[in-house]
Amino acid sequence: MFGKKLVNSEFGRNVLTLMKGSVIAQLLPLIIMPILTRMISSEDFGVLTLFMSLAPFLMVIAAGRYEQAVVLPKEDKDAINVLALGFVILIFFVAILSLVTMVSVLTISDWGKMQALAEWIWLVPVTVFFGATYRIFNMWSNRKKRFGKTSVSLITQASTRSAAQLAGGFGKVGILSGQTGFMDFFRNAFSTSFKNPSGLSTLGSGTLIIGYAAGFVFGTFSLLISFFRFDRSLLKEVNRNSMKEQAKIYRNFPRINAIHALSDEFKNLGIAATIQYAFSAAIVGFYGMTYRVLHAPLALIGSSISQVFYQKAAEMYANGQDLVPLIKTTVRKMLLIATPIFLIILFFGPTIFEWYLGKDWRIAGVYCQYLTPWMYLNFAIAPVLQVSVIMNKQGAYFIVSLIHNVLVLGAILIGGFVFKDIITGFMILSALMIVFYVVVYRWVLNISAKTHSSNNKE
Repeated sequence: MFGKKLVNSEFGRNVLTLMKGSVIAQLLPLIIMPILTRMISSEDFGVLTLFMSLAPFLMVIAAGRYEQAVVLPKEDKDAINVLALGFVILIFFVAILSLVTMVSVLTISDWGKMQALAEWIWLVPVTVFFGATYRIFNMWSNRKKRFGKTSVSLITQASTRSAAQLAGGFGKVGILSGQTGFMDFFRNAFSTSFKNPSGLSTLGSGTLIIGYAAGFVFGTFSLLISFFRFDRSLLKEVNRNSMKEQAKIYRNFPRINAIHALSDEFKNLGIAATIQYAFSAAIVGFYGMTYRVLHAPLALIGSSISQVFYQKAAEMYANGQDLVPLIKTTVRKMLLIATPIFLIILFFGPTIFEWYLGKDWRIAGVYCQYLTPWMYLNFAIAPVLQVSVIMNKQGAYFIVSLIHNVLVLGAILIGGFVFKDIITGFMILSALMIVFYVVVYRWVLNISAKTHSSNNKE
């Protein structure tokens, strides 16, 4: 009954619209991945993983987090000034970042194990600019309920990224130049005797990184076309005094929200950098692929369920209803959905990776087996953590998130520098996460029960 009402509601239709774009955007990279791994080495994928950890780390603060506030003002004239404020901050941020990058390029010889990443460091400001601009106008699109446009931008981003990486890969193996026949390559690449490429190459790393950046560029232009078509007249409302006023109203976004976002991205950057220094670019590539595969169910299914849960929980909380039954039901459903997916990965991960990506990627399937407990529980419990935000306990939620990030990064550090074995680090990580998520789940139930009890007494 709830599901039928949800689909027929405006909110439900919006979620389904976004989900269509999200599904296509997630499936496209998975479809082309078996081709890319047969043209580009795991070391080059490792450089991409490092780049994809560094750029988003800077992206989350590039606009002062004001992009998150674009949807909040009641009037469009205030919202457009929030948008303008975020864009002005972004321009200054990227200008400073570009200067830092220029200095970094001059000292490439000092980068040591990060030498391969240093060759592409000049693309960081470009990626940050278009990535942050995409986020700003994505929030504007959501504010105006143009979820269809947002969905199209997701597909544009994914298709551009996939096409650019495929084109670069074809160029690397000689298909575009005619040195290698298209059908000859595919017959050889998917034969049992094929060996995946190895070693770092400028063209391989560049193909992946340029494709990643291109996705943000074309995704941004997709949203800009809609903005200038429907909202260009609002630009006359932008002025310095209004931007200052909005900056004061939403000052907690750069002061508090930014710290929370940075801690999450620092965890990702720290993991990639730790594996790079303790082991090699190839292992970074294997880890990056492992994380993307395990995270796929979260992106495809979990995000949509999470949005629905948030709306329902917020509505129930506003009406003074007890959230505990909803929390328990949601977690049970998430576990039910996730169990077959993660059981397959747990038992057949190495075989699946070897068949799908090539023999050399079997080790990524082994990594999946050890990381499955972490991602399984994260999938099931992450949506209900939003209860803390609904109940205005952002401070407590930040502490929980910080503990999570410290445990994750700490386990990788111990595995890398104490045991010098990445699998040991993954075993420690999953063991810690089992305890962590059990405790956090009980905490969510506890604060929900206490808040409901307290509200009833009042």
